Amino acid sequence: MGIVAVCDSAEPLPSGTDQDALIRQLEPLARTGRVFYFVTDDPVRYRIDVLAGVPTPPALSRDLEPCGGSFGLELRAGRLAVHGWSKDGTPVVAGTLELDAGHHALSVLARRPFDGTRHAEDMTVLLGADWHYLQRVNRLGLVGCLPLVLLVITVLARKWQWLWFVLPLLAASWVPYALFKQTGRYKAAERRAHDHEASRPHYVLSVMPSSDAPVTGGFLRV
Repeated sequence: MGIVAVCDSAEPLPSGTDQDALIRQLEPLARTGRVFYFVTDDPVRYRIDVLAGVPTPPALSRDLEPCGGSFGLELRAGRLAVHGWSKDGTPVVAGTLELDAGHHALSVLARRPFDGTRHAEDMTVLLGADWHYLQRVNRLGLVGCLPLVLLVITVLARKWQWLWFVLPLLAASWVPYALFKQTGRYKAAERRAHDHEASRPHYVLSVMPSSDAPVTGGFLRV
């Protein structure tokens, strides 16, 4: 299901394989602050981090931005639980966190749109000289695209005799790229970049105790 629900661990949640029916059952719970949920049109996998009782660190503010405002959440037993739904429609606990019982204000931080400059800065800090090495190797792959254009032109023009020149050129342009991609340095740098990206949260839920009047509950469509 494309639904993620946040509530007290003692709160019973509906089951079912019809996402629209689940939302109809969750919405009144969200309006009263017993459950917060966000929903997508398609099933997805999210990495979600939870910040409890602390301000958002500057490092997270660089990559994430507020999304949807603030929502009220009532934790009767004092244990926050994040749920997803399995393919058979069963709510599954993805993680829990001990908090004070009572009223809380929940806000959502979502990833900022991709920015090439910011990404390059992050990769330079993470990989150092290996980031520039990755870029040089990847540019070799772009050079290899040029003979592909010649090959398409050759086929469309039916100049079959040109293939004696185009095919060797195509092979020669791709060989360096293919060889460099198999080096240990390239694979190690690519793996570190992939692991870094996989560790970044898609959303961060900030949960703060609310001593004022309870904030209205709700939900978010993302």
